[in-house]
Parts: sequence; C-alpha cells; structure tokens
Amino acid sequence: KDVNHNPIEAVFRQMLGDHVTDLSQLGFGIGDLFVSFGAFPGIFIEIKRDAKAEYTAHQIRFRNAHPHAMKRCESEAQAIEICRWIRRQAQDIAIADIVERAQP
Repeated sequence: KDVNHNPIEAVFRQMLGDHVTDLSQLGFGIGDLFVSFGAFPGIFIEIKRDAKAEYTAHQIRFRNAHPHAMKRCESEAQAIEICRWIRRQAQDIAIADIVERAQP
C-alpha cells in the first residue's frame, strides 16, 4: 500500500456510502480499490503516492486491456473529484433508466 492509501480510501468510503472494496493485496494490476455508487456499476482506482510514481508492468497491461476501467488517484482532493464524477455518472444513469422505462 502507498502511504496515502488509507486517507484516500477513507474519502471514497465517506463520499460513496461505503461502496468500496480494497483490492490492494490482490495484485494483477487491477487497481487498489473498486468503487461503485447507486446506478454506477463501478471503476477501479489505482492509488499512487504522487505524479512521479510509475505504473507496474501488470498495471500497464490491465490499463491497455481495459482503458476506461481504471482511474488514477494521488491525493484526497483528487479522490473528492473522482467521487463527484462517480456520483454524477450514477445520477445520469438513473435518470436515463427512468426515462427509458417511461417510454411506451
């Protein structure tokens, strides 16, 4: 775990209603956390200590195979912005679902 892992994870837990799974011990380059919220199905979060921290070979392979499945997070402020984005995505998906069900 990176030194900033716990405070960043705490932000995700607080802002996403505890819809957070810590995967940091799993490996395979899939990210340190899996987070979801409401209608948003989820995304992997790769926590890095700073902008200079490089991806591992496994992380590069995973990102190449699944380019939209992971976001990088280096700070609590960045975690807040990612959470806001996730909440907007969840809201947009929920609204689209309501509109779709209302169609004859």
